[in-house]
Amino acid sequence: MEKNKLKVVEEIISQIAIYFVRILFGMIVIGMLFINSVYLYDDSPDFRLNNGLNYLGIFIGLLMLAALAFLTGFLRKKCDKKYINFVLLLLYFLGQIVFLLLVPIQMFSDMAEVTKIALSNFTENMEYLQRCSNNLPIALVFNLIFRLTTYQVWILKVLNCVCNCVTIYFTYRLYENIYGQKNRLVLVWGIFLIPTFLYVNMVYNDIISTMLIVICLYLMTKNENQKWEKFLIPILLFLQFIIRPVGIILLIAAIMYYVLKKKSLKMVFAILITFCVLNFGYQFLESYMIPKSKEKMEYPVWSYIQMGLNEAEFGFQDGSHATNWTGKDVIDRMVELGPVRLLKLLAKKEYWLWTEGTYQAERYSFGVGSKEQFYYDTFLTKQLYDVKNSDFRNGLDYVMKGQYFLMILLACVDLWIKDAYKNKKDLLLYLTVGIFCFYLIWEIKSRYIFCLYPIFLMMATSGMQKIINKLKLRKDEENGKV
Repeated sequence: MEKNKLKVVEEIISQIAIYFVRILFGMIVIGMLFINSVYLYDDSPDFRLNNGLNYLGIFIGLLMLAALAFLTGFLRKKCDKKYINFVLLLLYFLGQIVFLLLVPIQMFSDMAEVTKIALSNFTENMEYLQRCSNNLPIALVFNLIFRLTTYQVWILKVLNCVCNCVTIYFTYRLYENIYGQKNRLVLVWGIFLIPTFLYVNMVYNDIISTMLIVICLYLMTKNENQKWEKFLIPILLFLQFIIRPVGIILLIAAIMYYVLKKKSLKMVFAILITFCVLNFGYQFLESYMIPKSKEKMEYPVWSYIQMGLNEAEFGFQDGSHATNWTGKDVIDRMVELGPVRLLKLLAKKEYWLWTEGTYQAERYSFGVGSKEQFYYDTFLTKQLYDVKNSDFRNGLDYVMKGQYFLMILLACVDLWIKDAYKNKKDLLLYLTVGIFCFYLIWEIKSRYIFCLYPIFLMMATSGMQKIINKLKLRKDEENGKV
């Protein structure tokens, strides 16, 4: 009887999740046909009506996708060997290294603060950690790397290249877990996805946390886990959480998945116990590493929420962080906004977040237009100084948005055409819905959903495969083969 009740609950939650994501992706596609969500280089968001270049970007993205499908088919027919994946990823790795040499950007924003702390061996800039203690884990990772090498920040960028390759490979393997078949298009498409390629210049926690999330998803969706993998899953779930605290969403999604889908309370207990033990140890480490201050310096949760409710820039970071924000202040702000203005604000911020389409790769890869941001000049850096009038920046921006539009469009196809893989796919839906709900109240930047790109990529690949299968079936019917 209890199992039947759990089955009903599971089915209800599954249906809510899939219809929610269907509607979300459908609104993204419709909205991007008319409205362009823009990132401005004064670090603010904006909306503009689409122009011809937006549609040209979609067309170029479509041509690129057709070329990738052709390349995937060619590789399958002519050289479908296991080593080809290694060769593709090696070429991708080398391509990223060339890009780093051509765009040698220096650290800025949060990544500069964290790198400075790590380089100083936690003797300088500690007031930054007192304000933003959530950046301690990534500073510790960087510090450990600096102790092992003399190449300093360059090795962090090389680490980004490695992490990108690992993420793409495990996305390819995860696709096989979810959809029951291999599809090299996932790997090829991932390699030619522009924002992720550009992101190697972003020395922060986004790339590492995305890699950890994909590995977690891969291990959780395997049909059978070896003992060491069962032991590893809770540890990785904790690591991706402390590297980027929004990882708590994956932790919740994992618990839901093991309760509703795998009916494995043992894994739930293992996850919870591991999380509690490791978090206790981490809190002790944090109190040891970050010096105490007489005045309150750390920004409370309420500061991030109040920023997420700022009306002028609809949730985008506006520099209004303060240590004295309380829950009552946030409630007062919501009351002041009223239901209509509040709903309008939430709609604008979520729409911008999910349709900006570049994860702000143009900012974090190319800087904000200062010549001094680069270690040295190359023929490419000279195209990047004038951010408003750079044809290179603007053209790349339109193509990235076109790629993103097609990815979400094909993901819609995957979600609306039924398949036999719903059971495992629900884990991906839980994570997507959780991220959406979290950023309803939190401050936003479009890079905050960078961690979801492997999910979009897999769903889009499946959607494209379903279209190809239906076209083949129709052709076979016309030829009398069915």
